[in-house]
Amino acid sequence: MRPTRRGFAVLAVAVAALLVSARFGQPGLTAVAGPLFVGVFAAAVQVRWSGEPTVERGRLRRGFPGETKPVEFRVDGSGIATVTDRLSEGLEGETTVRKSLPATVTYRVTYTARGEQQVGPVDVTVTDALGLVREHYTIGSRTDVLVYPPVYRLGGTDAFAQTFTPENEDRQSFDRLREYVSGDSLRDVHWKSSAKREDLLVKEFTDSRSDRTLLVAAEAQQGHADAMAAAAATIAMAALESGLAVELAVPNDGVEQGYGDTHRTRLLELLARADAGRTDRVDDADVVVTANGDGVTVSVDGRRQSFGDVTASRDNPIAGEVNG
Repeated sequence: MRPTRRGFAVLAVAVAALLVSARFGQPGLTAVAGPLFVGVFAAAVQVRWSGEPTVERGRLRRGFPGETKPVEFRVDGSGIATVTDRLSEGLEGETTVRKSLPATVTYRVTYTARGEQQVGPVDVTVTDALGLVREHYTIGSRTDVLVYPPVYRLGGTDAFAQTFTPENEDRQSFDRLREYVSGDSLRDVHWKSSAKREDLLVKEFTDSRSDRTLLVAAEAQQGHADAMAAAAATIAMAALESGLAVELAVPNDGVEQGYGDTHRTRLLELLARADAGRTDRVDDADVVVTANGDGVTVSVDGRRQSFGDVTASRDNPIAGEVNG
């Protein structure tokens, strides 16, 4: 605990009054100095009695670079406080506020880099009502947040993405006709057969996705893991959207083939944490992503292209859809 600049100024005035009083015999100045000392002392007691604040915070939602999320936490205590929430290097935001405790602190944080990021600890500087004395606390309240790699839109002038995500292929094939039950879509009614039977019949399909798989292998030189992760995420997300069962191999780990939103999240989690290095799945892979000092390339069936040439835009087609 120490005086603020205002507190030092008050103490300086009090000391000067005592010196002048002693030097020139002005007892009235002593009467001025006394209350000033008492004021600073009372401020110190007030700050000391307020004690260390406590912080309670909620979970921060995952997202992609460029997204902005709300942060909210509760600071319990007393006094006037300047509160600063620390952010790791992959996060940005105006995190310093001045509040009368107890208070709820809210601000917005922008994700700027892939990976495991951290919010906290919290620096709290408590002062008395007059701002004469301050006490600084660092409160170890932290929360981790995973930032996924950016995902772009595949395309390009030669429709490169269609070599492994054939949009014109049916995800389902016809199996049989059955009687209509409540909840069936009228689009699936087979009207010609229904007219003959004088009863509604609907078409039933078998899901043929299990025969459509894609193994994506990604590797990178040191310093290029972010570019590798972005390219692999873009390809894997486009393949999932097209109905393929996607398997992913990166230098430090892998995810077995699968479908759906849960599998999509698993792929993004792996790529958020992926490190540079090599993988032994390159020879088996349908798509190979390579990132190095010369850029990022994507290879399919021996055909190698720059990743930039196979992206239609840098808009993220799934931003806001994936949460955790």
